[in-house]
Amino acid sequence: MKYIHLLLLLLLALAGCKKDNYLVNEGGTDLERIRKMSTYDFLRESKVLDTVVLLIDRAGMKDEINGDITFFSPTTYGVNAFLKQQTLALQRRTNDENIKFTLDSLSADSIKFYLRRHIFKGVIDKKALTYTKKSFTNVSGEGNYYINLEKYYIDVSGIRSTTNRIQFRRIFGQPDEDVPEGVENREPDFYTYVQTSEVRTATGMVHVLDADANYGFYIYREN
Repeated sequence: MKYIHLLLLLLLALAGCKKDNYLVNEGGTDLERIRKMSTYDFLRESKVLDTVVLLIDRAGMKDEINGDITFFSPTTYGVNAFLKQQTLALQRRTNDENIKFTLDSLSADSIKFYLRRHIFKGVIDKKALTYTKKSFTNVSGEGNYYINLEKYYIDVSGIRSTTNRIQFRRIFGQPDEDVPEGVENREPDFYTYVQTSEVRTATGMVHVLDADANYGFYIYREN
């Protein structure tokens, strides 16, 4: 039984390394080194967060990111998905299929508006969360967010284990479950998950969202 437990721990560690690839530095994970970094420096050296750092620089938000905050960071993929959806919306408004929405289309104020949707005061870690809905408000006091824990099952080489992952939910209008039956829900909630959680830096806390989580939680709707 002892050997089975050791094997399980090894397999889960290997699976975690593949999943939490944002923390890899020269082939290894160095959480103690990251703990001595500012949040900005951690983001800057993470390969899939380089576009996020570019946005922070353009908006002059380095000091804000390095404050006592929790940052639910999008990835470069999330920023690119946002640009794609904004392009679709712009093409529809202008009836011009050749027009593009790029990073240069974003003003400093608009970057601040969207980035602050990802920023919350203080430290939000798993200890602060439960399996039931818990409401949070971002640093702008804009919107309503449910952040909670959810059971997540890992299957590695036929060995199944359970861990907790963080679900991040942005409420637009009424929560989905509060929309009366038979009424069209024109503002569905935005759901995503945290890919890499509880990265404690010298200044704050970072959770890296799944790649499919659009920057600013922007959702393009045809109607």
